[in-house]
Amino acid sequence: MRCPSCGMRVPDGSLSCPWCHADLGLTQKISLGEASWCPTCGALVAPGAETCPKCGSALPREPAARATRDLDLPQIGNTSEMRALADDAGKTGVITRIESAIPAGDADSSPAARHDRMPRTRVFLFAALAAVVVVGGATLLITHPWDPDATQTKATTPADTSQSGFPGFLDLLSGQDRSEAASSSDASDAASTADTDEVFSAISAAYESLGDLSARVDANEESLRSDGVSADADARASGQADAADLSIEVSNLISQIQSLDDGAGAYTSTIDNLETLGNWLRNRCDALGRSWSISVASADPVSDREKILAPAEAAQSYATLFSQSYASWEPQSS
Repeated sequence: MRCPSCGMRVPDGSLSCPWCHADLGLTQKISLGEASWCPTCGALVAPGAETCPKCGSALPREPAARATRDLDLPQIGNTSEMRALADDAGKTGVITRIESAIPAGDADSSPAARHDRMPRTRVFLFAALAAVVVVGGATLLITHPWDPDATQTKATTPADTSQSGFPGFLDLLSGQDRSEAASSSDASDAASTADTDEVFSAISAAYESLGDLSARVDANEESLRSDGVSADADARASGQADAADLSIEVSNLISQIQSLDDGAGAYTSTIDNLETLGNWLRNRCDALGRSWSISVASADPVSDREKILAPAEAAQSYATLFSQSYASWEPQSS
């Protein structure tokens, strides 16, 4: 037959032209048990074909069957053959079979083996007895049932005090039989009283310091009104330094007052009053510091008198408040 596409002659029954590979539109019935496939295009080819009917590539030939060799080995378990091989071991080089002395792997999982691995009853009994002995011995050692007074710390017999400066015996030690509650209460009251006294002493000391600083601030203000408006530069510089020192001392005193213990609330209002007095003093110190700065920077302090004294005059209200409240806010012991 000829290919309708290229006109070349093709074998009868071909599915495609081997020259132009055109599909000839033919079908072929091939048994799957005897069929094979083209390794190039995967088309189904008839058994015995040398070329692929679809792509025209040559098909590989089936490899020849591999030759086998019969070694004629003896069967395992045939003792007669094995014995014959053992007799000829020196001639043929065959190694004699050696049976293993190691038991089978499942022998340890047998009931008898598991029973052998379990601890004996006497082991449990011995462990329980040892635990009872240890726990019981520790209990007896701690509790001392044969001597209930072994852990008693109080004196039960008269003590010889002849070596303490007064001969004789004491039947009762001081504080021995007093109730713990009474002793604790007395100690707490004594500690509370001591703490309250210390708090009041600290508050009183702060109050006195405020009075001393107020007097020094007044003196510095008087110096401002005389030396601050004079032509003496050294006096003005000295007054400015004194004002700066006073401001630092007042600030430190206020910090101390703020850190005072209020005695469980007994002196809260007193501490607040002292802090207010300190703030009034610090405001006066700040005003004096500004006045002294103007005085030191002035080339003609006499002419700048009003300008120099203006900050100090503005702070006179704080001086009035301090003088009116200082005496009435004196700390009172509670």
